[in-house]
Amino acid sequence: MGDGMTHLFHIILGLVNARGGILLIDEFENGLHHEIHQQIWELIFDLATQLNVQVFATTHSNDTIEALERAASLKKYEENIKLIKLKSVPKTGRIKPVELDSRSLKSLIEQDIEVR
Repeated sequence: MGDGMTHLFHIILGLVNARGGILLIDEFENGLHHEIHQQIWELIFDLATQLNVQVFATTHSNDTIEALERAASLKKYEENIKLIKLKSVPKTGRIKPVELDSRSLKSLIEQDIEVR
């Protein structure tokens, strides 16, 4: 089994094991071809809803973020997603969280503004 299939298997198994709780996915895109990101997000939305799991995922990939937004729109889960971007404050060097809801995320993607 390849790295991508192993990663996908771990995500699905993690969702099942996290029933009624929280699942943390680090580097969602690792080993997964960008063309299947949307389908994987759709699967995650469905399983997380059925199993009552809150999912937190990290990524450095715009493809992953765009796939998340498309999957949320398609599955009618727009209200269930929030993107938190960590931004460095120039003069202080501190890290500031910037929250984006699905509407803001969609708008930035449509304007071709990098979100990650």
